[in-house]
Amino acid sequence: MGAPDLLHKGFNAAMRWDLTELDSLDDLHLPRGAIKKAQELAALLFNAEETFFLVNGVTVGLISLFLAFCRPGDKVLLTRISHKAALHGIALSGARPVFLPVEKDSSGFPRNISAAVVRQALQEHPDARLLLVTSPSYWGITADLPAIKQITARHGVIFAVDEAHGTHLPFYGGKLPHSAAAGADIWLHSAHKSLGALTPGAFLHLGKKNLVSPIKFWLQVMQTSSPSYPVMISLDLIRRQMALKGKVLFSRSWNWAGYFRQELEKKGVQLLSPLKKDGFKLDLCRITLFCPRGEGHYLAKRLAQKYRFQVEMCDNSFLLAIVGPSQLLFSADDLARAFSRARRESLVFNPGTTASSIAMDFSPSFFREESKTFFHEHKKEESFPAFCLTPREAIYSPSLVVPLEKSPGKICSEMVVLSPPGIPVLSPGEVITEKVVCYLLQKRAEKTLFQGASDPVLKTIKVVTGDNKI
Repeated sequence: MGAPDLLHKGFNAAMRWDLTELDSLDDLHLPRGAIKKAQELAALLFNAEETFFLVNGVTVGLISLFLAFCRPGDKVLLTRISHKAALHGIALSGARPVFLPVEKDSSGFPRNISAAVVRQALQEHPDARLLLVTSPSYWGITADLPAIKQITARHGVIFAVDEAHGTHLPFYGGKLPHSAAAGADIWLHSAHKSLGALTPGAFLHLGKKNLVSPIKFWLQVMQTSSPSYPVMISLDLIRRQMALKGKVLFSRSWNWAGYFRQELEKKGVQLLSPLKKDGFKLDLCRITLFCPRGEGHYLAKRLAQKYRFQVEMCDNSFLLAIVGPSQLLFSADDLARAFSRARRESLVFNPGTTASSIAMDFSPSFFREESKTFFHEHKKEESFPAFCLTPREAIYSPSLVVPLEKSPGKICSEMVVLSPPGIPVLSPGEVITEKVVCYLLQKRAEKTLFQGASDPVLKTIKVVTGDNKI
């Protein structure tokens, strides 16, 4: 069948690349020619033993990771700022998650996981199969990956890194820690996020040859048997551009972002600043601007509608802007002035804003109370957070719908996700706490919609019933 006329008109050039698995064009699931060569060149660029093209995003890589290396009941350690796709993979594999808290600064803004937390977690869970770290975080904060690698190596744990928001880090010239340099066993790159590949093009990299066979099988299971050739071609083309120009482009981006940050601060804008504690570092190209009057949502709308500047995400107390090579075409001074004007206008034309605490914009489930320890079976009162069932067990258990206000103390049967950034506030099998419900009620009052929930406005929530009810 021929393509619709409008599709031809809008995508004429791309459609010439929309091909299929002919002999001369190779096959993603049995690469022997062009795709094999393209993946080998990507592995060479990113210093991996083997690289796989992902046409379903880092999402399919995370799901395949857990299916490949975790059996039902295996413990996996992961940070509380992990993407929902990691929980999807855990649910499919039947593994048991052990959530690790992230550190926070004095204002309540999340940093990342510390090496000390990883060390403590592995002492308490020496039988853990795998550790997944998200670095950099959605807000550009990197963990101390070299220190974490040393710890996991001593314990014989697979060290995986969701580096979806850090595909460009190797081209910063050593300014920030990244997976390949740290010696991670597995890491994932979302090439469409920061390098410019077509959505949802991504890479899965392996640091050890003995990991190839299981991951290859599950990628064939989980990826479409009709992969997009435009997406795969874009992965190869972006690989070529990074090999030829990557360090120059991202060195300029880093410098542009540094100057832009200086201009914003001169105009009184408070920013998330580089960190010098626990090995945390900040990607200067991810710029978090604080909005102490709670004007974040209005400011983001003002920037988009009047100044045609789209931020990555916003909340009441902050918004996140991302700088990449494409911003080099614009004047940092002009953009800083636009931000400053939009901020003044948002305070004048949106008088309903009130002082907003940064801590109020992040779920208490991200963090751990000082008196709490990590998850121990049959010790729900000491858990962080309390997981009575694996996600798979909770999903397949009998359930019922209850008002959100009446859910504390019950076991969650579904995933409740704020997107962006796509991080679960609640996961199946987790005990719902009063503090998390208060946070969700606050977000509900702001007319937030929730992914994963059977009721996206969250008037109700699905919980486990029957013998598994608390």
